[in-house]
Amino acid sequence: MLDSSVPETVLIVDDEPSLCELIASILRAEGFEPVIFTNPADAVEALERRTFSLAFIDINMPAITGLELASHIKKANPHCEIVIVTGFASIDNAVQAIKLGASDYIRKPFSTADIVFCLKQIQDRKALSERARRAEERYFRLVQNSPMLIFRLHDSLDLDFVNQASLSILGYTPQEAMLTSGWLLERINPEDRPKVESLLRRAFQSKCFSFTMECRFTHKDEHVVHGILKCIPCAESDAETEGEYIEGIIVDISDRVLLEKTLLQREKLNTLGIIAAEVAHEIRNPLVCIGGFARRLLNRFPEAAETRIILRESERLEKMLGRIRTYLTPVEFSRREFSINEVLVECVELLALHAKAHGVTFRMELNENLPTVFLDPDIIAQVGINLIRNALSSMKKAGEVVIRTYETEQNIHIDFSNEVHGTKLKRPELLFMPFDEGGESIGLPLCYQLLENMGGLLSFTQENTQVVFTVSVPKGSRTDLERDQ
Repeated sequence: MLDSSVPETVLIVDDEPSLCELIASILRAEGFEPVIFTNPADAVEALERRTFSLAFIDINMPAITGLELASHIKKANPHCEIVIVTGFASIDNAVQAIKLGASDYIRKPFSTADIVFCLKQIQDRKALSERARRAEERYFRLVQNSPMLIFRLHDSLDLDFVNQASLSILGYTPQEAMLTSGWLLERINPEDRPKVESLLRRAFQSKCFSFTMECRFTHKDEHVVHGILKCIPCAESDAETEGEYIEGIIVDISDRVLLEKTLLQREKLNTLGIIAAEVAHEIRNPLVCIGGFARRLLNRFPEAAETRIILRESERLEKMLGRIRTYLTPVEFSRREFSINEVLVECVELLALHAKAHGVTFRMELNENLPTVFLDPDIIAQVGINLIRNALSSMKKAGEVVIRTYETEQNIHIDFSNEVHGTKLKRPELLFMPFDEGGESIGLPLCYQLLENMGGLLSFTQENTQVVFTVSVPKGSRTDLERDQ
């Protein structure tokens, strides 16, 4: 018997009382609790009141046969193991009973060793079944709780399975994903989709072809998720799904891509900054001399238009040098715990009248489950206000500014998107260099500098007429706050 504090109850049904007692005595010796019925009808009634883990039933009984009783038992308790007790002449019936769900059979006359051997086989099967169940349960938990999106795809390119990571990575529950035809392809960025579809088709055509591709996905909230897609074909068709399938995973690498983008953009801007600083240092003294000389000439020859041009341009260059010096000066910040969503709502409220005057509305798509961050809320507010102002100034007519928040494993992201009309920027990194006037705001360069000092990033993307400025900042922790204090 399997280890248990309570003996397993075993049903014994045979119209021969002596045979019942023989089986019962063996079962008691093995630690079971036998319950005897010589009338199969009484056994059927008992099945409505209690459950049995094991049953020994005679194949040939009046009124109700062993096959009929076995059927009753399986309906009442599908997990009950059934052993058919049969004579030599009814072996065929015993085999039929096994086909109907009986676990084993023993032939009359039998010995104690026969019953004990039968019990051991049943116990071994139960132990094996339990191990298989636990292994399957562990596998299921592992698959469902994996941080990777795991899927199985039909040759129709519809999902057969997807784990819970579909919700955390792309915002869709497994049920939503599997009920949507073509869900996986629809989630892939339109620019990457043709290549991915071609690779998937090839994987179905070639039984040994697998591929790995870095591509972009669209989250349910419409922000971009960077991921690695890896697919492995199955060499054989699956009878259950009536077709071929491939299995694959999607790993969210958004934080890695952000880090790479941060390092690359920082390197570019650092290089430009170094060059700008060197140029500023080299030309400042000559520029001051030129400006002073131009002023003296203007005093002597006030009507000289060329002198005024020289003076105006030298003053403009001096202002640019001042902006470069300010840009290269580190900005201090003070950490506090706060909600980014609340800060953004305050920014929109401050600029609501200004936006209304321009015929611009706001659409706030804020993730309500964002954790609090440990950064400087005043700097986030400054950046938010200036990016909204930048959006308002770039829109030539009434429209909508969309502000969206979302998170990845290590970072919080804020998208400011709006429609613009004009030529696509060829070198967007120049937006963040201090070469142009800031206007009413502190300007994009200082926004970039403020975020960089907090370990964040300001990035820019443009597709057709839609521009998106993305603020990415680390979540931070209370430990960071305590360390700074």
